[in-house]
Amino acid sequence: MNAENKSILTAELKQAVQTIKGAILQSQSRAARMISGTQLSLYFGVGLYVSANSRKGTWGTGAIKVISEQLRRELPGLRGFSEESIKKMRMFAEFWSQYLNRSPMATELTLDSARESITHDYFSLTKWSPTATEINREEFLGISFSHHMEILHKTKDINEAFK
Repeated sequence: MNAENKSILTAELKQAVQTIKGAILQSQSRAARMISGTQLSLYFGVGLYVSANSRKGTWGTGAIKVISEQLRRELPGLRGFSEESIKKMRMFAEFWSQYLNRSPMATELTLDSARESITHDYFSLTKWSPTATEINREEFLGISFSHHMEILHKTKDINEAFK
């Protein structure tokens, strides 16, 4: 191979590296958003379940603390499910369910089913509310739970949450 062909090959390989690098970075970013969205969906589901049973159900004072402690015993090393965190999940679900959960009739059905089980795909496209068109789904799912909670602590209504 002569020097000219070597430099062309080197330029081609540099371009290949950049192309592959771009694909890797895009994939990593997409995976992070998917993980964040899945985690938000779980927290939303746990929040609905806790809300349905603690606010409208039969759980008494202290139930969330007992649940948190038992989860830690049964799943050693589990993080993010302290009593305080579970209460934050309930707040997150109660706030966003009024905007993301379809019609008022469907919300009642969701609360009834939430007393029984937790679904993991609350934020799938098929369940995303048509009335939530002003909410950018990708942006919503791309925000971490801690950032969602920071927003909720600083806002009182949906318009403030979008700012």
